[in-house]
Amino acid sequence: MKNFEVFFKNNQFIDKQTGKALHFKPNATYTIQGDNENFLSEDYLFEQKIPLNSQGKEEELIRTYKNFHFRKIADAQTVFYFRIGLGKMKEEACDREYLFKAVIQEDLYLKSKDGKNWNLCSCICKATNLVEGDLGFPFAEIEANSLSELFANVVSTYFNKKRATACNAFTTFYFEQKNENPSLNWIKNIARFNLDLKRKTVMHIDKLSK
Repeated sequence: MKNFEVFFKNNQFIDKQTGKALHFKPNATYTIQGDNENFLSEDYLFEQKIPLNSQGKEEELIRTYKNFHFRKIADAQTVFYFRIGLGKMKEEACDREYLFKAVIQEDLYLKSKDGKNWNLCSCICKATNLVEGDLGFPFAEIEANSLSELFANVVSTYFNKKRATACNAFTTFYFEQKNENPSLNWIKNIARFNLDLKRKTVMHIDKLSK
């Protein structure tokens, strides 16, 4: 039985004697002791973000991005699905692919300086459900200020160092469609309506209107 005196920093347990991070064997059980006040509640770990209503969101964007063009592409509470795939199976991994449900808490906009190149604006959003895949422990909601950040936060939380945190949000997030059953097979082989298709539609309409 080994005993260590550690401190917790940057999501790592650091051995006070050696100054080195401790590394834990996957799926093993450990006993952790500490003073009551050093165990934080889940609510403390997450900053509560307050979504803006439609008028407030539009005003914020106009104020933040001077002389930009904007196009709203989704209303608040729109549902998206996104897939996270891992590389080589690790000992602690239960599956190599996972499907998550996301819900935006604010209206989602595209922005462009020149009217040609369109990028996503920030948008408070949440990953609300694990639709397919087994983490080996219960899923808890993840919140972020943008869809790309949401992807990164989910990876950092559940698949730390198992894959890159970056993604192309346009090709990663798919709109929920009526009469379609979201699954890994669906998002990989059937789903077509992602944010990239929505962006291309906006660009096409703008081109026709000129």
